[in-house]
Amino acid sequence: MFTKYSPKNHFEIIGNQPQYFLDDSIIEWVKNIKRTHHVAEKYNGNPVIRRDQPWEAWLHFNTTVTLLRDDDGRFRCWYTDVTNLSFEGGGADALYKPKLSYAESTDGIQWEKPNLGMVKIDGRDTNRIDWEAAPGQPVALTVIRDPIDPDPKRRYKMAYLPEAYNVNVPKKSVMAHSHSLGLCIAYSSDGFHWEHEERNPVLDIWGSDVLTMTYDMEYERYVIYGRCHYMAESGNPSSDQWFTPYYPAQPNGWVSKRAIYRIESTDLIHWSEPKRVLTPGTLHNLDDQFYSLAYFRLGRYHCALMPVFHAVDNTKDTELVYSHDGIEWHHYPREPWRIQRGGQGTWDEFQIDTVIPPLRLGDHHLVFYGGADFHHDWAMVGKAQGLDTPEVNYSLEQLNESLGLATFRADGFVSLDSGLREGIITTTPFFSTGEQLIINARCHSKGYIEVEITDIMDEVWKGFSRSDCKRFTGDETSHVVAWKGQSGINMVPGYTRVRFYMKNAELYSFRVDKL
Repeated sequence: MFTKYSPKNHFEIIGNQPQYFLDDSIIEWVKNIKRTHHVAEKYNGNPVIRRDQPWEAWLHFNTTVTLLRDDDGRFRCWYTDVTNLSFEGGGADALYKPKLSYAESTDGIQWEKPNLGMVKIDGRDTNRIDWEAAPGQPVALTVIRDPIDPDPKRRYKMAYLPEAYNVNVPKKSVMAHSHSLGLCIAYSSDGFHWEHEERNPVLDIWGSDVLTMTYDMEYERYVIYGRCHYMAESGNPSSDQWFTPYYPAQPNGWVSKRAIYRIESTDLIHWSEPKRVLTPGTLHNLDDQFYSLAYFRLGRYHCALMPVFHAVDNTKDTELVYSHDGIEWHHYPREPWRIQRGGQGTWDEFQIDTVIPPLRLGDHHLVFYGGADFHHDWAMVGKAQGLDTPEVNYSLEQLNESLGLATFRADGFVSLDSGLREGIITTTPFFSTGEQLIINARCHSKGYIEVEITDIMDEVWKGFSRSDCKRFTGDETSHVVAWKGQSGINMVPGYTRVRFYMKNAELYSFRVDKL
């Protein structure tokens, strides 16, 4: 039996792709090094979008919001304004009337709600998008700017989950929820005027109140993450459908919790069977549930900021998860929530929601997140369940949910750190034709980073030793490492290792590229 030779089966070919330290994939060995998980810094002028127009009721920045940065630099946000919410007997069925709305910004901080000339209220123009031609109101939506479709009329793609009251009574699809239509698709040239796919719903076994879509350039297909079923299904109104029992000791005991599913398609019409890819388990508490994914890529990694719902406390926090294929995901147990909830009386005291992917802008990653000063569902079903809390009597206008902004250092989610003792990081062998070694790093007081290049046998290349390296003592997201005036490591043949010597420093990433 012969095995075909492939360099990829031996050592990593990294090209100019940044290398991160979310796990140990690129690490050969370390000494006096720890992995640090960083928390976002909130903008002190939060929230950046809030209820401030006379026609607005409950701006739902929980899961029914999507945002992107367009080619012209504008930040564009589509969200829903819930104008009616009435749950029947505390069950799952609701008279739920969200209205699609729009806001935009040039800097992500100062936002405008432009009059669109599409929907008037009391004779006044608004920022609402006309959605009357759609099969139902969107209880969840996600918009992408398609990187591959040459048709300008289909530049923007929307996947959405519409509802219409009792549309599935009598039953027309396999959706258990009586109001759900399934997964629908729409196209637009400008993000305002939408053409609905004539074959909607394109998938009738997918429907809940959250979804995020992306186009995966590596796999050349559209991917949606979300929940393919409602957590609270239709049933007898007298039953408690929001909090069903589950059985943690059984293999499938967590299915009744909120969990994340994945579907994929090459044409937005024909979709794969839903695959459950993230399910609460032993790394989380008995009441923890997974709400959604704000999916993004960091080099080789598929990453996501994932809201975790704590059912007993009725609050939500956000954790970072990662994967090598977008299917098998990994958690960081015992690490901090990535965006900290506010203190007592603040606008984001009880809920932090992330369904919008982080956006890289200069030396920062921007994270737009939903925050709320009320609990997840007490105002919706608490009265029917007899809960003793003032929130059961809240009107829609008392449900203050807004959009906030938090920032990470560019690629600054995880770093490898050293302290007072010098630390060492040695990478696995890799191959790249890039010219310069560029690091994203921060040094603290009396801190430094020095670098050497070795071959696969761990022998230091002449001219690229630690003693030849110009010591780095600064704080930069793109610093070119130099050795006695030279930085062209493409002069080193074959596969190489990089060894970092560091003290009182943080190393976030490195790449071999041309600055």
